Formats: sequence, structure tokens, C-alpha cells
Amino acid sequence: MTTSDPRTLIVLSFDSPLKAQEALLAASRLQTEGAIVLHDAVFIHKDEDGKVHVQETVDESPGDAALRSSFWGALIGTILGGPVGTVLGGAVSAGVGALTAQLTDYGIPDAKVRELRESVKPGSTALALLVSHIREQALVSELSRFSGATLLEGTLPLDVTQAVRNALQPKRAETSETSEGQ
Repeated sequence: MTTSDPRTLIVLSFDSPLKAQEALLAASRLQTEGAIVLHDAVFIHKDEDGKVHVQETVDESPGDAALRSSFWGALIGTILGGPVGTVLGGAVSAGVGALTAQLTDYGIPDAKVRELRESVKPGSTALALLVSHIREQALVSELSRFSGATLLEGTLPLDVTQAVRNALQPKRAETSETSEGQ
């Protein structure tokens, strides 16, 4: 993400992985309605023992890329070079696929994910969303459903950041006082 990049990073922290997944579903719905464009989402869960689990939705792992690439390389190698082409094509393309996946970062930068791994509190799950073309009122309205979540960071305008923080504030139960004699 560069300074001219129109994408915005929003990082929310939840007390459970399920609530983080619900928030991603809500973001997907906002995208369907045209209220945002969702480019990437990353879950960072830190269990009570401090072990961190990261699940990216866009960036491909080197192992997945190697497997996919080796299949296509073996297929093309078989067509062009027979049995020897199968082995060579599969091996070479697997290496190239793994290297490409390691070096390519389409969504939230890996450096930012590493930074977030450190900032997530034990027993919580962060959801990092990379979005653009935000209809701010729709975003704030949708996030108000996640009362008690925390905005860890965001590159939103200051007024929108404050509106999001207000929307996430725990809702207080309204109490009605009745007076005796009425």
C-alpha cells in the first residue's frame, strides 16, 4: 500500500474467532451491495497461550502454488517431452510457483501481518480488511452490529475513524425507572 493507494486498512479485534468471521461475512455483504470493495482479509488469532494462527484470504501459500504449478508443468511437460518432460516440467514449475507465491503480495502486506501478530492480545482474533470505495455511513451502520469489538487501527479519515469507534462501543442496557405512586 502506497500513499497514492486508494485502499484503506481496517483492523478490528474480537473476543472470539466466530465474531471475526461474522464481520467478514458482513463485509462481503457490504461489497455485494456496492458499499465497499473488499480486496483482502486476514484473520490473526492468538490463543490464550500466545500461539498465533494467521489465515489469509488472498495470498497463496508457497506450498499451494507449488502444487498447482507442478500439475500444469507436468501436464505441459508430458505433451512436449513425454515421460522425461513430465518429471522436468513438474519439478521446474513447482519451484517457480513456490518462489512466485513467496515473492508476490497481492493484499495486506506481509510486514503489516507480522506487525499485527504482535499487537493482537491473547484470547482474541483480529480481522484486517483491505477495502476501497467505501460508503462510510453503510460501513459505520454495519459495524454497529459488532458492539464490543475494538478498532485496533485504520487508515480511515479521522471523522470516520471516530464514527467507527462510537459504533463499536458496547451498548448500555437502557433502564427505565419507575416511580412509586404512578
